[in-house]
Amino acid sequence: LIIISFLTNYLCVGDSLSQKSATMVQKERETVTLQCTYSTTQSAYGLLWYRDDQDKQPEFIVRRDTWNDSHVTGTGFGNRFYAKLHKSISTTSLSITDLLLVVSDSAVYYCALQVHSDGNQSETRTKTNKV
Repeated sequence: LIIISFLTNYLCVGDSLSQKSATMVQKERETVTLQCTYSTTQSAYGLLWYRDDQDKQPEFIVRRDTWNDSHVTGTGFGNRFYAKLHKSISTTSLSITDLLLVVSDSAVYYCALQVHSDGNQSETRTKTNKV
């Protein structure tokens, strides 16, 4: 059984992230989809997902960028982790297939919005509670 709830970590002026639902429950071997809604005035930005296990440093999972629609996956995350960017409704989602609760899928997950403007970057994040 996996229960995931989101908290706002910090916000940058003019940008925001929020959770689609406060709590999700899934069983092992199923698929879970985490979702964040974002707001930004910038036209060039990326949506990123991170995993944080308290025994390790936060791990980069995947990034989707608006300027080239790339899907860049972090080392070791393979095809069980897939992110979508839905610009028309300002959301990003992370699907994790074939959940493995005992191994490493039980962790804190961060959604981050990174905006690019005239060489300046800022990042806004949300995070889940430890599951």
